Amino acid sequence: MKKTFPFLFTLIGLSILGILFIQITWLQGLFLLQKNQLIEKVNQAGVVVSSDLGKKLNGGLAFHFPKKSLSLSGAGHSHSFEEATLSDMYSAQDLDKKLRVAMGKYGLQDLSYEFALQDKNGNVEIKSKQFEDVFLDELNTVQTRVSIIPQEILETTGPFETLIIIVPNVNAYLFKTLQWVVFGAGLFILIVLAAFLITIRSLIKQKKLSEIKNDFINNMTHELKTPLATISLAVDALKSTKVQSDVASVDYFSSIIKEENIRMNKHVETILLAAQIEKKENEINRQLVNMDDLIQGVIDSFKLQLEAKPSAVHTQFEAVPSEIWIDEEYFLHVLSNLIDNAIKYANTEIDITIKTKTISNKMVITIEDKGIGMTSDTVKHIFEKFYRAHEGNIHNVKGFGLGMSYVKWVIDIHKGNIQVTSELGKGTKVEISLPMIEPK
Repeated sequence: MKKTFPFLFTLIGLSILGILFIQITWLQGLFLLQKNQLIEKVNQAGVVVSSDLGKKLNGGLAFHFPKKSLSLSGAGHSHSFEEATLSDMYSAQDLDKKLRVAMGKYGLQDLSYEFALQDKNGNVEIKSKQFEDVFLDELNTVQTRVSIIPQEILETTGPFETLIIIVPNVNAYLFKTLQWVVFGAGLFILIVLAAFLITIRSLIKQKKLSEIKNDFINNMTHELKTPLATISLAVDALKSTKVQSDVASVDYFSSIIKEENIRMNKHVETILLAAQIEKKENEINRQLVNMDDLIQGVIDSFKLQLEAKPSAVHTQFEAVPSEIWIDEEYFLHVLSNLIDNAIKYANTEIDITIKTKTISNKMVITIEDKGIGMTSDTVKHIFEKFYRAHEGNIHNVKGFGLGMSYVKWVIDIHKGNIQVTSELGKGTKVEISLPMIEPK
């Protein structure tokens, strides 16, 4: 798993990057294609309008009054002859109507555009209201120019009048036309990324479970192998004629076998409790139990461990009443686990304080020690099955990592709450709150 995980992570990561690159390249190509098609359609609409306008022109000269001035020469009037232009025949509104009809033929009826009409000298004769505002913006616009050739002209040589069409905010228009395609591509990318994250998360979780499984098997093997070896040695000793003739020696080795058998039974019971949690068997046999007596009985059961090194257990039983409706067998295991942890994770001296009190129809049980403590990260995972801390010398403590998960399960089925606070090097505090209401 250690070797394959980085390889799979790299392989999946490269696949994701490849898909993203292909998607982005495809979208860029699609935008460019749509832009070219838009330019072509606008140009074709411009050709339609210019062809229509060209029908109104001819290649000759038209007599009309001058636009700006009337000159007088001598006693008579002098008039000028000028070539007719489209500005003499159409207004800006007329051109806009023709362009809108032409745009509609190519599916561009919703397209925003600006236009202008230039004469042969490049001077603007007719223009739309915002033409000048967008004319110089070459980045966000597309422009097309179409020459207006008179229909009756004999030779198609310029210069001619020119129709200019500008489409502003072209990128926004293209995005609007392709919004569902872009949305679909974005959604697909998000799905792929989500699948990637879920896969990586599953791989990490699987890796963690594999490590937990191996750790559990190693701990279980060690915990069961040690008493078995001790029992085997004791049995071999009992077979000795010298030991059999000595009653005291027989009693001694028999007591060792009994103690190691009890120890093995405790390990098996712990594993069975874990299986019970897995099956979610939550049928409890509630009865009225004196919590003070139950706690004191559990403390007495750890007499040998407490005598192994300097120790002090302080009790403050202030709960009134001290009786509560609980499953006595379950809570016997809960208290045993908590006190056992306080002893195992103690420093050179064991210092434990156990308190009970009543707050708002709830019994609060506090077990506090001055041991090696835990980090905040360890506290977050403490109720996970098979989890064992690995700070300081904690990893040298024997166990399966099942105790606190069992404690949490028992508290939950009793509709109670449990909180653990700890500081590395200063100790741990466990607070249990249980409802005191008699079950119906």
